[in-house]
Amino acid sequence: MSKKALFIFDGGLAPGYTAVAVGLTEEGEKLGWECWAARSGFRSLCEGISDEPRLVRVVINPIKAFELNYKGMPTEMMGRRIFYPGSDFRSERFPEFAALQNQELAAKEIISEGFEIVVYCGGDGTLRGAKALASLLPSKIKTGFINISADSDITKDHSVGFLSCAEHGAEIARGLYEDAYTHQRIYFLEMMGNRSGRHALHSGAAARAHLIVLPTFSFTDEIKEEIAKALMKRRHALIVVAEGYKKEERGKTNAAEFFKKELEEFGLIDSPKKRIIAEAFSRYLRGVKPLMTDCEIAHLKCQMIVKALNKGQTEIMAYYQSEHIMGFQPFSEALTDNAIDKEFMGMIDRIGLKKFTEYALSVIGQ
Repeated sequence: MSKKALFIFDGGLAPGYTAVAVGLTEEGEKLGWECWAARSGFRSLCEGISDEPRLVRVVINPIKAFELNYKGMPTEMMGRRIFYPGSDFRSERFPEFAALQNQELAAKEIISEGFEIVVYCGGDGTLRGAKALASLLPSKIKTGFINISADSDITKDHSVGFLSCAEHGAEIARGLYEDAYTHQRIYFLEMMGNRSGRHALHSGAAARAHLIVLPTFSFTDEIKEEIAKALMKRRHALIVVAEGYKKEERGKTNAAEFFKKELEEFGLIDSPKKRIIAEAFSRYLRGVKPLMTDCEIAHLKCQMIVKALNKGQTEIMAYYQSEHIMGFQPFSEALTDNAIDKEFMGMIDRIGLKKFTEYALSVIGQ
């Protein structure tokens, strides 16, 4: 007997959402599933919030898609979409889903539509939504989760999209590095990294940035003076600043510009003789085409989760760390992880700032 499955995509857009949609559809159809996608994530399951149609059939075969659309059933053909940078099944983030009223509406919709399997796809916010719905759905409905995000901030997993964003971010950062070298400039570059700063860290380290500022940092005047004086002596430099740096304090000013202004108080001032330039590069990662390696990880996770749910497992997240380290962890053990390993602290300062490094180690060690 065919099982009816729903795929829900939510959270911040990262490369690989459509690759996951393709993988889930293909693997589900192999097992005879009737596959559907929520058109606008969690919004589609709440009355009066999403556009119609709220739910869309997804299939691999184009002929089948033509036939279903001809019969009046909204259907998307997923077969060739693995490289799509965006996603047809998305909307703006939906923080209102934290309200119990909306969760109850979503659970009611899932039950009334007769779904037997639900796979949630997104970051840690989407995982929180999945956990909330778990207590509202009957045990006969099997649920799973696939981690898709730029910052890879869930325990024990490399998210789909993390490698693509790190690669693209590193290319941009390295381009500014070379420009800084050529024109003898000091560049401050804002990069994605709201809480953990993992994207800014890895992209910046790969590009060999001279300094990387993480969201958890809040420097004393003594450290800011150390940084400013060191940069004034340099011919060129690239400083990567995670977008989460002093987010509440800086308002609408981007993180790179804000940190640049902080250092102006200690003498690091833009002039015709020494250019000090701030660039914002954080949201430009939205819509980046996924790397083939991320597509592979996406399909592997899809294959794993579909087989497990079909066998009756539930409330599980497929994780992947390397070729030899992969598996499942229950929703209860899948947690937000904003920690940075101390081993990476040697990669955030290539200038030789004693006070900065001591402070960074003390923060990471907390």
